Amino acid sequence: MIELQLKLLGNDARNKAFFEALKKTVQKGKSVVADIGSGTGFLSFLASKLGAKECHLYEYSDLLEMSRDLAELNGIKNCRFIKKHSAKVKNPPKADIVISETLGNYALEENIIENLEDAKRFLAPAGVIIPGKIAQFVAPVVSPRIINEINPLNRVGFDLDFSPVQEVALNNMFVFKIGKNDLLQGANSIQKYDDINFDKKNSSTRSGTVSWKLEKDTEIFGFGIWWNCILVPSVTLSTSPFEPSTHWDQIFLPLSRSIKAKKSQKLEVTIISNTHYEVGIRLEWNALLSDEKGRVLEEIVMDTWRGA
Repeated sequence: MIELQLKLLGNDARNKAFFEALKKTVQKGKSVVADIGSGTGFLSFLASKLGAKECHLYEYSDLLEMSRDLAELNGIKNCRFIKKHSAKVKNPPKADIVISETLGNYALEENIIENLEDAKRFLAPAGVIIPGKIAQFVAPVVSPRIINEINPLNRVGFDLDFSPVQEVALNNMFVFKIGKNDLLQGANSIQKYDDINFDKKNSSTRSGTVSWKLEKDTEIFGFGIWWNCILVPSVTLSTSPFEPSTHWDQIFLPLSRSIKAKKSQKLEVTIISNTHYEVGIRLEWNALLSDEKGRVLEEIVMDTWRGA
């Protein structure tokens, strides 16, 4: 747990972005802040230094005790520490700002939708939720580099067949640093497949479908996904491989076998996500290749519930 906190605190882009977002929203001596999944308390400490009236830190892990000590060490006196998951809190005090940095490499893996949907009951009228929006993007991976690195089973040798293990292993999402050259090139190679606006009601079950008309013969090994997060207008965080790197990486969604597509054929992917608290996280990605007349040539269905 402390290793993750070190990565978070060492992420300059993250820290500066959240500071700027709070700077734009905290009203000195007036703003009450609810910090959902507060961790070390860093975001509340920033809000306090910017003049927040009160900060309420909701954290169910032992990190809460560390954040209490850090507040004392730094002379921060306007924090209230609640050792509970925010969803378990009854009749919370109303906050002008609800903030949560429960973002993962896969944007939704730390239940940010569920956390913020529940935390809307913490929000005072005309209050602000940070982050405000998340967009998720996908592009086909056309370089064999990543699949070769994550899947050694084809080269075990010794005249042994590990294909059943491979089938299970590849039904997983992999945190990986994806490079620009790993991705399909050309116009519209990057597609937005999901858009989340926290000012509106959001479902834990989400689905998005996008497609590409291939400009040349191409072999597809899987898909890369990443996110852009608008904290407040004009303040953005991104895990895009086209942006400076952060402690977050991209997600690689492999295919159980590569798809060898021809020029002018259509590649389509549907990405389905379920992050209900009782589910944990389930991600499915269904790839479809069709010809110019719309006839299906190949279909591959992947599902993390089949992985291990």
